[in-house]
Amino acid sequence: MNQFLTKLSKKKVIADNVVELHFTRPDDMQFQAGQFMQFLIPDGEKITPRSYSIASTPKDGDLVFCVKLLDNGLASTHFQNMNEGDEIEAKGPMGRFVCNEEATTHVFIATGAGLAPIMGMIRDELENKQFSGGIELLFGVRAEKDVFWTDKLDALTNDHANFSYKLCLSQPEGESKALTGRVTAHLGDIDPSKHYYLCGSGAMVMEVRKMLTEGGVDAKKIHFEI
Repeated sequence: MNQFLTKLSKKKVIADNVVELHFTRPDDMQFQAGQFMQFLIPDGEKITPRSYSIASTPKDGDLVFCVKLLDNGLASTHFQNMNEGDEIEAKGPMGRFVCNEEATTHVFIATGAGLAPIMGMIRDELENKQFSGGIELLFGVRAEKDVFWTDKLDALTNDHANFSYKLCLSQPEGESKALTGRVTAHLGDIDPSKHYYLCGSGAMVMEVRKMLTEGGVDAKKIHFEI
């Protein structure tokens, strides 16, 4: 695990209180899609680490992150105040939330910013590894203002016949083509032969994990990050 100085190269608001951050990547840095980094946030006289999943793939030039901005959050405030060109210390990569190489079908279930590592994993499987098995995504947010990256998901759908996704809105505010309700209402048939990857709120992860286990999925085929 390396510690390094990285520069903010791009900052973009992509949904309500959600920003996409691009940071420069050290030339010698290697990671697996789905892993996370720790940013070392100045906190008075001390430094406090905050973990964020990498949303880019190992072959991308930048390190991309999807950050949910929290009111008075230490890292949220710091990122809000950062301008392009500003530097910050980070260390990593870390984590074991990565695609299983023996899987023939990947099923991803994400809520909110939990899509970050999953986007990197899906893109890496499709674009870099040329994975030929099925890849499915169930992505849930609260309302239309919380939706992001569907343009990227649509492009992946158009370019790769083995990828499909469904969008769920738990509290839609108008008419939408998205599914209505929480992701747990749209899991569909549970297939014990598939590998499942869950990322989002702790409550969602635990509830879906329980549903999958009760549906006969081996715990070794359920991968999750909270």
